[in-house]
Amino acid sequence: MARQFYYDTGAEKVGPVSGEDLVRLRASGDISDETWVRRADSSTWRPLHTVNLREEEEEVRNPGFFTMLKNSGMLGPLLILLLGLVLFIIITIGAIKLFWPVLLVLFIIWLLSKALK
Repeated sequence: MARQFYYDTGAEKVGPVSGEDLVRLRASGDISDETWVRRADSSTWRPLHTVNLREEEEEVRNPGFFTMLKNSGMLGPLLILLLGLVLFIIITIGAIKLFWPVLLVLFIIWLLSKALK
């Protein structure tokens, strides 16, 4: 699916149109490189000459990993899972740092029990 854009003629805002339509309109002289455009999924207007339409279309055809995660709705749950894992590791390391003498004594007792059998 092609990315959609709006463009500002000065009198009105037109769109949505595809990137190919913008290229055609620029070639025909209906709009110029200084025409303000924005992506349909954005509120930021910028001059047409600052928009790399090829790159925009390539991003739609071959989205990055995080874009796919965001679009699939999995980014939020994945971030929550990652945060949980980090907190678990931090708590585990904190517990080991706090109780290492007790853990060392228990380990020595376990070793002695194995050696004395």
